[in-house]
Amino acid sequence: MQCRNVLTRIDALRTRELAPIEKTAVEAHLRTCRSCDESQDDVEQLVHAVKSLALVPPVSCVETCKEAIADSFDRVGDVWVAFTKDRIRMIRSAESIDDVRQPYAKKYGRVLEPGTIPATLRRQVIAAVEGEGVDSPKVDLDAANDLEHDVLQALTRIPRGEVRTYAWVARQVGRPRAVRAVASVIARNVVPYVVPCHRVVPSSGGIGNYIFGSATKRALLAREGVDVDQLDALAKEHVRYIGSKTTHIFCFPTCRDAKRIQEKNRMPFRDADDALESGYRPCRHCQPVAA
Repeated sequence: MQCRNVLTRIDALRTRELAPIEKTAVEAHLRTCRSCDESQDDVEQLVHAVKSLALVPPVSCVETCKEAIADSFDRVGDVWVAFTKDRIRMIRSAESIDDVRQPYAKKYGRVLEPGTIPATLRRQVIAAVEGEGVDSPKVDLDAANDLEHDVLQALTRIPRGEVRTYAWVARQVGRPRAVRAVASVIARNVVPYVVPCHRVVPSSGGIGNYIFGSATKRALLAREGVDVDQLDALAKEHVRYIGSKTTHIFCFPTCRDAKRIQEKNRMPFRDADDALESGYRPCRHCQPVAA
């Protein structure tokens, strides 16, 4: 048998697929031809290498599939929280998780499965709901566009116990004329409480609306230390800022510096122009007007 014929039959010899007469002829050739015998060794080594690349399939691919298409949800107090391994993705006050699944799937294209929220995330949700506030909320903003990302980040910089206006937020994100667009982003905030959209009020005064209702907003602000009744009273008097007669600085009424002004030294202003024309300068802490 010639080498060419032997080489085309080596793999069949290895797998025992040759007819007896061919097997005898190939084996006889291999005993006398060193080159073909080495080729047989090469084939054996190749087969061994290929087998070593094979992966043992998992017993079940359920968990792997879940990680690819699903996130988790848990109940924390009165709210439902949707989360990944280390980030909060959505918070909703709803009777059933079914009321959360649809908006979640629409926004993220993923399903929700029951899970146990990590202790760190649970503590943040509880602290936010109880009015303690969260300094560095662990929220997932990857799905947000540039404006949404900037607006939500600006909200996290509003101190606990203080409020700012929609116009203030618009200035903070470099879009002073886009107050309506900014207000729309705030109204669609999917991680309320931990990202404190409740700390934003209308420029015209008062408390304003909230995703969970005005009453909830008032209660939440009160728990954080905001005098909501005072804000209502100032709104009726069309007072937007409070100045200090001693420092000639004006602030938002809830600013930490405004709270320290003695009653006899308090100067009310209807708007920023009124304060500036009276010789007052804006507070560096609450930044009532653009720098």
